[in-house]
Amino acid sequence: MFETARPFLLALAIGLLIGIERERAHADRQVHDPLGSRTFTLLALLGAVAAFLESTALAVALAAFAGAIVLAGYLRTRVGPEGTGVGATTEVAAMVTFTLGYLARFQPALTVMLAVIVLVVLALKPRIHHFAQAGLTPQEVQAALTFLVIGFVVLPLLPNAAIDPWELFNPFRLWLIFTLITGIGFAGYFAVRMLGPERGLAVAGLFAGFVSSTAATLSLSQRASQKDAPVWPLATGIVLANAASAAAQLLVVAVASPDLVRTVFPVVGAPVAVGAIGAALALRWSERRSGPGRITPFTIESPIALRSSAMFAAALGLVLIVASAALRWFGPAGVLATAAIGGTADVHAVTLAVSTLHAGGSVAPREAVLAILTGFLANMVVKLVLAGWVGGRRLLAAVAPPLLAMMAAAAAAFLASDGF
Repeated sequence: MFETARPFLLALAIGLLIGIERERAHADRQVHDPLGSRTFTLLALLGAVAAFLESTALAVALAAFAGAIVLAGYLRTRVGPEGTGVGATTEVAAMVTFTLGYLARFQPALTVMLAVIVLVVLALKPRIHHFAQAGLTPQEVQAALTFLVIGFVVLPLLPNAAIDPWELFNPFRLWLIFTLITGIGFAGYFAVRMLGPERGLAVAGLFAGFVSSTAATLSLSQRASQKDAPVWPLATGIVLANAASAAAQLLVVAVASPDLVRTVFPVVGAPVAVGAIGAALALRWSERRSGPGRITPFTIESPIALRSSAMFAAALGLVLIVASAALRWFGPAGVLATAAIGGTADVHAVTLAVSTLHAGGSVAPREAVLAILTGFLANMVVKLVLAGWVGGRRLLAAVAPPLLAMMAAAAAAFLASDGF
């Protein structure tokens, strides 16, 4: 009995919640809207009945009936003297409520998720309107459109396969690198804008590190070259990006070769712990120098840096091609050389390749962990070079101690691990 009644109960709950939100939204306005909480509840129930009948004709008829009710409610809406007009949000929400009631019978989990999203969108109406009308500058809109074209128009059109006889040049992979670097810079721009330089840069670095710590280091180092750039928050973001990257290495190993996780955990876990401690100390030092909430004002000049991102992506792609060639020509015998070369570009790709070779029995556990460590150390050297070359001496002086400590911790953990 409960299984039969469950979609109806779910539809009633969703309709009631959305209806209450709509009534609350109109409570402080001079608007009389006939579509209230009871109407929304009944519309959701009507959708559940349409699904229960399992008749396309009846479902269409009930949907048309619900649409007529919504249209009649829209035409009857009255606006008081202080009203500015009649919108269609409530009416569209009513039809969505009917649809959610229909969907509750077939996909209850998806229905709940969509209902929560609808409630959030409706409740955040003032903030969304302010952000759309006054929260975005023309430069930010142009940057957002540019990034959408780069990531969602050009990228899917590129072939995700090698196009040369040596199977080294993959257009999709190279453009993906460019997209990641551009996207990390774009996300960091808005994180700084919403959270402020101190917290925004740290959050941007942390999440970017799970994607590409090299790209995150480059993007944050580019910000350090600007006038009045807050060096310590930028350094914190770089350290957190590399700590997150090391944690992601462990996830890659867990997917490719689960039996290697226990062996590689000390080598990867040690730099994660050291990086977290280093980032905390960097934040503390930043607060001591400027005081909490009194950091030097910092404005990022552009949401995306296309030229520098493209140049670095090209260089990174070249290194990946060299690493792929070394692995292809030398095989397992050249795994350390390949790890050293590939680690300068993408430590996650090296970790995946080595873990796959170990899972196939081509590389012993000791050699596999040593190759992962080699890739990690080579990658960290590149981060130090990027920080000094792109970000300048001040940024290098801030990031060098924690990054070197992470390298030392990984090497020490490898030497101290049992079985070696």
